[in-house]
Amino acid sequence: MDTIRDVGSEKLPAESSGAMSDDLRQRGIDFVQRLLATGEVDLERFHSALDELFQARTEADVASVVRSLPAPVVLTAPSRRRLQPYEIETSMNGVRLEGRWQVGSVTSIESDMGSVTVDMTEAEFDDLDVDLVVKTRMGAVTIIVPRGFDVRLVGRNGAVNVALDPPVPGFPVVRLSATSDMGAVRVVHPKEKKDKSKRRRGWPRRRSARLP
Repeated sequence: MDTIRDVGSEKLPAESSGAMSDDLRQRGIDFVQRLLATGEVDLERFHSALDELFQARTEADVASVVRSLPAPVVLTAPSRRRLQPYEIETSMNGVRLEGRWQVGSVTSIESDMGSVTVDMTEAEFDDLDVDLVVKTRMGAVTIIVPRGFDVRLVGRNGAVNVALDPPVPGFPVVRLSATSDMGAVRVVHPKEKKDKSKRRRGWPRRRSARLP
């Protein structure tokens, strides 16, 4: 039987540190440019954010600038945030969380032999820093996170595969503790959607005529 319920736990603080590099700064600049393109910030805030990023000396400085801007994810209204962490359990059945679902500041996933997919692409978050505890015996757990997320493997035992792009300082932090016996845990980005409106360049393919 599959169950999804709340359980008690404690949330640990996230930290952002590290020396500055051109790549780190550029990730912050790219984010500010996307906000301007989508109309989430005006030109005045755009230029002030750029000035702050160019003055940044550490990764924590960049993260502070990014966190002062509109969040890259939907945040849950304070009145609806979970008072208790979120727990998902499955034995042999498959569970898929996708679309607009609520990610608790602490979320626990336990799978026996079932398949679990946790898609955070369109989810809303109770906090920008979340703790994710994953345990599987013989099951497969797939965690899909948007690009730019900072997934930190704070605990690992067994087969855990994390294949992600470099994070954007100040983006949501997922502290992952994963345990796998004979199963597997993987963390990936969502697949890029192909634009069907774009046609291939060049001559159109000639269709062979059918003979009567």
